[in-house]
Amino acid sequence: MKILGIIAEYNPFHNGHNYQIQKAKQITNADAIVVIMSGNFVQRGEPAILDKWTRTHMALCSGADIVIELPVIYATASAEYFAYAAVKLFHDMGIITDICFGSELGEIVPLQQIAKLLLQETEQFRNILKQQLQNGVSYASARAIALSKIYPNSEALLSQPNNILAIEYLKALLKLDSHISPHTIARKNSDYNSITLSHQNMASASALRNTIAQNNIKQISHYMPSECYNILCESILQGKAPIFWEQFTPALHYCIRNKTPKEIKNIFEVTEGLENRIYKAFHTQYELKDIIYFIKTKRYTQTHIQRILLHILLQIQKKEILYFNDTGYCPYIRVLGFRRKQQHILSLLKKQSSLPLLTNLKQYQTILDKKGQYLLSLETKSTDIYFMVSPNKIYRRIHQDFIQPMVMISSV
Repeated sequence: MKILGIIAEYNPFHNGHNYQIQKAKQITNADAIVVIMSGNFVQRGEPAILDKWTRTHMALCSGADIVIELPVIYATASAEYFAYAAVKLFHDMGIITDICFGSELGEIVPLQQIAKLLLQETEQFRNILKQQLQNGVSYASARAIALSKIYPNSEALLSQPNNILAIEYLKALLKLDSHISPHTIARKNSDYNSITLSHQNMASASALRNTIAQNNIKQISHYMPSECYNILCESILQGKAPIFWEQFTPALHYCIRNKTPKEIKNIFEVTEGLENRIYKAFHTQYELKDIIYFIKTKRYTQTHIQRILLHILLQIQKKEILYFNDTGYCPYIRVLGFRRKQQHILSLLKKQSSLPLLTNLKQYQTILDKKGQYLLSLETKSTDIYFMVSPNKIYRRIHQDFIQPMVMISSV
């Protein structure tokens, strides 16, 4: 049996995602698809526009058979941590035969060559990287420049976000010496960071979120599978969505104003005195966009700053990341939903996985060790924070991780 793994955010699910699932299934001849998906907060350092159960429903309606949650500490981390944690989770499941991901390049061999070079990090590479960082260049740009000196024409590849993630997935497979076969599909049409809708039926998730923020929901109907669009509209009608970063500004101010720069320094990804810049920003600025602009430098991109601010909001500390990295990354597999007719895949996963399987959080204390329970507590806390700003107050109640059942669908 061939079981395909896909790593995604589906924020929200759109035609490009649907194309990837159908194309990936075609080129791998997979019997089933397991998706690892970010929860309520995503890698750009933002809240997801729709909660994780709503996005799980979209994925299951569009071809996914099982949706697994990527723990929040990795879902909101840099590309390297995000990719390694997700790929290792697939590796530990013991049932995944193939993995497929999008890339701007759309060719696996050149991406694999770059992944091998980055994994080896020759002395020449490290010296160039160090010099570029000393010049104040961001880590991503410094790495691209260093690599281009060794592998001509690679700098352009590393300036494109899907290529960057693709290379990190391939690095993770190499580090794990994994049996999983990688495949890549060229990203179609719309640019990842584009915030405007095209004249075709493909648009980036950024463009869809931007259109939703402008309350022009009907304009995106052609850019999403009809069932996913209906799920989105229902979620908005109920007042569960949309959720935007700016809604957390008062809470973020509260977090900062109750901390000293020394305490901010302990937050994940805060380095090189950045805590002082963050502390000052919150004493002179109020709007989120102004805070980010104040902190942002040539070395620290907007996305990097957003991730740090999100870590402050969620209280994700360096010591926690280091602890889980040193002890095997994700200590459990949490199922957010599945298709009933593929329930045998869930049974196979439970049998083959080297990690405990979580399908009902009410039983977590008998299933997880102390490490797993601690990571789950970070997850449930982040969910409580996420729903704090739901448009309809009825959805602001706490402990929804323990209330919401798995998403199960019979159709498709």
